[in-house]
Amino acid sequence: MEVDFSAPEEFLKYVEREGIEKLYPLQVEGIKILSRGDSLLLATPTSSGKTVVSIFGILRAWKKGLRSLYVVPLRALADEKYEDLKFFGELGMKVGISTGDYDRPSNYLKNYDVIISTSEKVDSLLRNNPSVFDNLGFVVFDEIHNILDESRGSTLEIVISKIRFLVEGAQFIAMSATVKNVKDIAMWLNSLEVTSDFRPVPLRKFVVTSDSVIDEDGLLVSDIDSLENFVTDSLENSGQTLIFVRSRKSAESTAEKMSRLVEAKLSVKEREELSSIKNDSESPGYEKLLPILKRGVGYHHAGMLSEQRRLVEHLFRDRKVKVIVATTTLAAGLNLPARSVVIKDVFRYDGFSSVLIPNLEVQQMLGRAGRVKYDKIGNGYIYSSKIRLQEVFSTYINGELESISSRINEGKIRMHVLGLISSGMSKDLGSLKKFFSTTLAFHEGLRLDEWIGRSINFLRDNDMIKGTDSFRPTPFGRKVSELYIDPLTGVILRDTVPLSDTDDVLLGICATPDMPSLYVSDNESFPYIPPAHLPFHPEPEQMKVALILRDWIEEIPEDVIVEKYHIWPADLRNRVEIADWLSHSLYEISRALNLGRTELRALNYRISNGIQQDLIPLVFLPNVGRVRARRLKMNGFDLEKIANSTPRDLERIQGFGERMSESIIREARKLVEKQVTHGL
Repeated sequence: MEVDFSAPEEFLKYVEREGIEKLYPLQVEGIKILSRGDSLLLATPTSSGKTVVSIFGILRAWKKGLRSLYVVPLRALADEKYEDLKFFGELGMKVGISTGDYDRPSNYLKNYDVIISTSEKVDSLLRNNPSVFDNLGFVVFDEIHNILDESRGSTLEIVISKIRFLVEGAQFIAMSATVKNVKDIAMWLNSLEVTSDFRPVPLRKFVVTSDSVIDEDGLLVSDIDSLENFVTDSLENSGQTLIFVRSRKSAESTAEKMSRLVEAKLSVKEREELSSIKNDSESPGYEKLLPILKRGVGYHHAGMLSEQRRLVEHLFRDRKVKVIVATTTLAAGLNLPARSVVIKDVFRYDGFSSVLIPNLEVQQMLGRAGRVKYDKIGNGYIYSSKIRLQEVFSTYINGELESISSRINEGKIRMHVLGLISSGMSKDLGSLKKFFSTTLAFHEGLRLDEWIGRSINFLRDNDMIKGTDSFRPTPFGRKVSELYIDPLTGVILRDTVPLSDTDDVLLGICATPDMPSLYVSDNESFPYIPPAHLPFHPEPEQMKVALILRDWIEEIPEDVIVEKYHIWPADLRNRVEIADWLSHSLYEISRALNLGRTELRALNYRISNGIQQDLIPLVFLPNVGRVRARRLKMNGFDLEKIANSTPRDLERIQGFGERMSESIIREARKLVEKQVTHGL
């Protein structure tokens, strides 16, 4: 491929590997801007080749001896991007990924030429060990429209501001398919912008009613007898379809309904391939998912376990699954294009009434239509009742996107003020204001000075910082910052440290703002009332999570917990993962206060593994979780007995093969030897 700009040899190898014969004009324009050393806001449609431009920037920095950072909004996207960039390892570039615990040692990241991470993890690294970004020359901010996200957008905004504030001369590219106020964002970023409506696979948009399909001009295209039959017709000639619905239950019920129709469209070979899908996991959810997958349809929502979502994604990318019915979570950047996209629900309950979802979300979903290697055109269909037809047309076909705006508020400011003081980035009111003047919130005229002042008072009143003219963190405040938790969470955990009853400690963990609560229906009741002496006052929605965690550490099976509390499997896993971190934080805070309580460490192990106290030593063995640990215990094996056993002894227990037994015995001997050496 010939190019009219200076390109590293590795870049030409990359585009050749991707089968790219010629760059699009928008790609050439963006690359030339990066070649001059300027930063870039690239606002072009999905599948228009934004990644190619970012790869050029990474390679350009690498050839100059500089390192790069690739910031994405979600862990799943970090994993996907890591797989995409593995190719450059063959060319000598060291590519790493970091999405784990916030206080984990991070010096190893200095060894990588490219680090892929989420905005939360990057913010944590900037607080705790900013030197891991030494020699940083180029940064990719993917999906920059996520600044609009209520829960995570403020962190992305802060990370962008911190990198621009701290890393002098660092070049960056910010990318999105849906930015309306391009000039405003480019001005904030001090970058040049490239915008385009070009898509390699053109997108046609339609509105579908119960009996007709209407094009963008309002003209009748065809009649239909049902939405389901309309979707199955779209699968002709190797088509694939994504259907977006409003809820998890709707995703599953619609997938079940569609699967009976899609199955009839499958070839004999396709049915044979799908029939071979198996799962040996004991995790809940597969019993419902697998029969539907074997009929060529999948569903995808946040209530599923991550491995289940990955299975659906894999089968769809391999074109074995023809239809995925999903909630809007699937539109958040994952590379899953389809020939057709159907948005079945454009209304969402906001707590008071049913309202239209933002146009930006709809356009993100529609942007999945059109597979570059397989389709000449992509079709996007928005379903509407006839009574709402004009409203849907004016909002989604002819309407404008929502502007990207800051989601920073007083609660978010409080957390970042502590982080800035603890990291030494800001030591007084003037330097705090100077930093926040680099944010989008400042450019929008939000009440930053007022929020900063109240945050300082809160942190001082709760013994997280000291000083009036100059601020410094206390050991407690520094630890809260390192753990990357809300300062209010830190206060509640500090008050929880002295509690001795396990139920009370679980309530403390669940009363924090960092622990998402769970919906409580009118017919749910609780077997106990929180004691009046507690220094916090948990709500019923928080008590529900505490009860779930109590069952979890008492080794109640996952499927029983899911059924008992009417929750989704991922809701359980998510709360356990957060409780694992918060219980670790609780123990670390007790140490920072010189009140280190080993029983809190034990509780952390119990929450992490879902076990009773007696199994703690066994879960340090490889491949031994809550189920295998209990089987070992029930068969009379403790750590010392395992160390003195043979593989044949363990193989008699269900779920223990020869190789696994050998590695378990090997590790048990090391642990016993360590205990003897240290007198434990």
